Amino acid sequence: MLNELVIAQVTDMHIGPSNTKFRGLEVCQPFLDVLQALAEKHLDLLVLSGDLAAVEGDPEIYAWIKQALATFPYPYVVMAGNHDHVGNLAKVFELPDDDLSQGMLYFSRTVKERRLLFLDSSSYRVAKQQLEWLSTQLAESDEPVLLFIHHPPLKCGCRFMDDRYALQNIDEVWQVLVPFPQISHIFCGHYHTEKTVIKNGKSVHLTPSTVFQIDTESPDFAIEHTKPGWRIISFIESGVQTYVEYL
Repeated sequence: MLNELVIAQVTDMHIGPSNTKFRGLEVCQPFLDVLQALAEKHLDLLVLSGDLAAVEGDPEIYAWIKQALATFPYPYVVMAGNHDHVGNLAKVFELPDDDLSQGMLYFSRTVKERRLLFLDSSSYRVAKQQLEWLSTQLAESDEPVLLFIHHPPLKCGCRFMDDRYALQNIDEVWQVLVPFPQISHIFCGHYHTEKTVIKNGKSVHLTPSTVFQIDTESPDFAIEHTKPGWRIISFIESGVQTYVEYL
């Protein structure tokens, strides 16, 4: 389709040092398998939307991921999740200085004349500085924008994650988003599930992990299944289409 922007979102890989397992599960091979599947598609961009690392952002982990992406045929961007270390992420991936401010990784990209905005919620909050930047970015144009945040900016009906690991300043972030119709689609990870929640005309899309998916109905941690997943996003003039795929 003419001028169609196609993005793959991959999230929550939880890669550990020296190929260690995460919650008893293999993590490296599923990620490599996902990359292989995506390499066979026609993409404009790959978004790695946080929690690249298993527990703490060890440079060894990021170096392994960077090497795994060395032959990937499409451009990619990396975001920080709560398991990541922004400084190490920036150093290993040689991120542009303009993408970093006061230890936070938030930035914009324009691909095929469409704007994409990326926030840093690795501290379990989206700092006031980022929200001010977001407002400024959105005030510049009425054109539709896609927003990526590791943590969903609202409760999602996922009992275990909502109760224990939700974004800590949800109300503050949502109040900034509501007045801007330019953002009607928000893409997140963190919750290890596939779901779309609609509020105030905005669709918040949760994208599954490459490791395991969490049972949304259980108040305690429980794995629903271990199929690696990802999200495909098609941004066209008439709007946004998105769906999830699994290996």
